[in-house]
Amino acid sequence: MSDVSKTTINLPVDLKKELKKIAIDEDTSLSGLIIKMIEEGMKERKKTNVISDGD
Repeated sequence: MSDVSKTTINLPVDLKKELKKIAIDEDTSLSGLIIKMIEEGMKERKKTNVISDGD
């Protein structure tokens, strides 16, 4: 992942704290965790769209 684009998002304080704890538990950065979660969500979304397209 050599090409990156920096962006800023606003998160509720409590959500950021939860995400930071998970990142620490998984020995990764907050940014790395968020990227992983987005990629997993995109993968699930694509699966769901393929299934719903057949209906």
